[in-house]
Amino acid sequence: FISIVGTFGNVMLSSLAAYALAKIKFPGRVFLFNIIVYSLMFHSTVTGLTNFIIISSLGWMDTYLAIIIPAFCTTMGLYLMKQFMETSVPDSVLESARLDGASEMRILWTIAMPMVKPAWLTLTIFAFKDLWNSGTSSYIYSEQLKTFNYAINQLITGSISRAGVSGAAMVIMMIVPIAVFVISQSNVIETMSTSGMKD
Repeated sequence: FISIVGTFGNVMLSSLAAYALAKIKFPGRVFLFNIIVYSLMFHSTVTGLTNFIIISSLGWMDTYLAIIIPAFCTTMGLYLMKQFMETSVPDSVLESARLDGASEMRILWTIAMPMVKPAWLTLTIFAFKDLWNSGTSSYIYSEQLKTFNYAINQLITGSISRAGVSGAAMVIMMIVPIAVFVISQSNVIETMSTSGMKD
């Protein structure tokens, strides 16, 4: 549940923000994007205390919101979608749609998103993988709310006599991300090859 909702929100918000930064001209657009790029230099542990304070003040401690909502906003997802929006979606196509009376939201979902399908499918895979492998969170302390990954870690560190059980659980845990990757691997390869091409 956490992985699915978090991934969906990540792709949706990243696509909306990327379209605005790539195709809509507004004051401060370049400055805002530069801040986003610079934030890629910082590891998530740097913002750990700030995130903890914000989540605590919002009353999200010990709820799944503490994991899901932060997953909606990832710098890497926004950067990936923005770069593909710029290179794969011609401005002339968007202008034609605007002249035909299409709204910006309709242009995004019916024209731009199909053109950058490899990018958002790749983002879906990586976002899902990160959430699936995230393990337990410092924001969740109730045992009944702990994630599946946390249970696996408990089995692994519990005792050597549980090696067979933990091994079986790890195999089960690997099935979902492997299946997602196998289904979408052609789009990932297409994204990698397209990102190396220049007009």
